[in-house]
Amino acid sequence: MTGSAALLQVRGLSRRFGGLQAVADLSFDAREGEVLGVIGPNGAGKSTTFNMIAGALVPSAGSIQFDGRSLAGLPTHAFAARGIMRTFQHNKPFPSMTLLDTYRSACTPGSDARSGR
Repeated sequence: MTGSAALLQVRGLSRRFGGLQAVADLSFDAREGEVLGVIGPNGAGKSTTFNMIAGALVPSAGSIQFDGRSLAGLPTHAFAARGIMRTFQHNKPFPSMTLLDTYRSACTPGSDARSGR
């Protein structure tokens, strides 16, 4: 995948909660088809990072671009319409639903989530 354009670009991403710096100056690129991981101890800013990328938290500084377009100021549903969303650490949030039904419940009209992109 060397040389391919980044699908997701994160530059200088930071988030403060009062006097606590949860994420400081994070930058990375993710290309289409690439699998990346975020590791760290409790309190390292992993969830805060995902919340900013998914639009649930506004960064204190920095920028996020997806497919060449800035995501700044967009509401959470606009992130989802672009196929950007986060999941939570629940093994089975809807016990009566199958995995496929649970996945389908996250697909919004007009999103491209069903194509995997």
